Amino acid sequence: MPRLAPPTHPVTIHLDGQAILAEKGEPAVAALVGAGHVTLARSPKFHRPRGPACLRAACDGCLARVDDVPNVMTCRVPATEGLRVETQNVVGSRDTDLLRMTDWFFPQGMNPHELLAGVPGAPRVVQALARRVAGLGRLPLQGVRPAAARRRDVDVLVVGAGPAGMAAALELAARGRRVEVVDDDLTWGGSARTLPGPARSRWESLLEQMRNAVSASRVAVRPSTTAAGIYGDDVLVADASGLEVISVRSLVLAPGAHDGVLAFEGNDVPGVMSARAASRLLEHAVTPGKRIVMAVAPGGGPFGEAYVQARPEATLVRGSPTRVGGSARPREVSIATDAGEIRLRCDALLVDAPRAPAYEICAQAGAELVHEPAGYRVKTGPGGRIRDGVFAVGEVVGTPLEPTAMAREALALAEAHGRP
Repeated sequence: MPRLAPPTHPVTIHLDGQAILAEKGEPAVAALVGAGHVTLARSPKFHRPRGPACLRAACDGCLARVDDVPNVMTCRVPATEGLRVETQNVVGSRDTDLLRMTDWFFPQGMNPHELLAGVPGAPRVVQALARRVAGLGRLPLQGVRPAAARRRDVDVLVVGAGPAGMAAALELAARGRRVEVVDDDLTWGGSARTLPGPARSRWESLLEQMRNAVSASRVAVRPSTTAAGIYGDDVLVADASGLEVISVRSLVLAPGAHDGVLAFEGNDVPGVMSARAASRLLEHAVTPGKRIVMAVAPGGGPFGEAYVQARPEATLVRGSPTRVGGSARPREVSIATDAGEIRLRCDALLVDAPRAPAYEICAQAGAELVHEPAGYRVKTGPGGRIRDGVFAVGEVVGTPLEPTAMAREALALAEAHGRP
């Protein structure tokens, strides 16, 4: 599936020695999918083919060895000249992994601790084989020297540069707070930037305000930076340069939501991905297939409809998938609709299901969680308060992914807690 447009700033990266043209700075996985490579990894133990499903570092479908470093999520690696991506832990090739025989020989599963138990010497051999089969790549060629974590103070730290995080950062900065935003993505903007076509226009005002604030240094943004944990009033932050322990006066958590995952046969086949992930690819002029089916499940949105509006050749079906045929790529999909089950031929299935709040870091901060059908929502007090100095906003607290709702929430946070 060729790119929809050639790169304007081309660089060459390599997948298992094959040269691939990429747009400089785009996620490496976008270039790989754009070149027709959807199977990028293998599942541990049974070595079933895996492909990118989320493009937000929440699945293992794009794990690879990058420049001799194992287990790298290629959705978080910018394409640069000469970047080397290698399939890891296969015998044979990326597309034909001989270790896939494990899946065929043990269709009901395998417990290596019981296999050939009682045969002298056999368990040790079996477990050694199991370790090889279930491995996740070889160690790096060179070790990394440990570095002492840096310490510093920050007035306001916002975790998450999506719509809620941007809105909160802008309102707090407007009240004289010194705001720093961290996000593990390569760029800021989150879902507001990812929504394709006309749907993105509703967010252009927020994106423009953020762009101006960053350019004028009213808000500092650190992409490719992960808030790895919260310990009291300290936040452990990691980026390519190492670790930082940041003491914050005010901490705003805006982690957003995970893509919804539905249980159906074949939901892990390469080429099955979330509608938001496909929208992210489309942002880089890449589509995951030539015959695309978009399934919008009850409660899903808005990425499915936005994608089809931008790419009308995709087939939109309102319903939940029940089965995907195929192993290395979808061949057909069965979808349960109000009118009954339908079957469609496809080479890519995109699923827009209800998203689940990304509550994990909020729970570390001491948030109270409320279980709902889509997952665990963070419960907050007035102005998004979790506890003194810690707040949560956005989809993680149940705020709709809608500009007016996000703006109203950010205003309430700033009015209640935005004083310098």
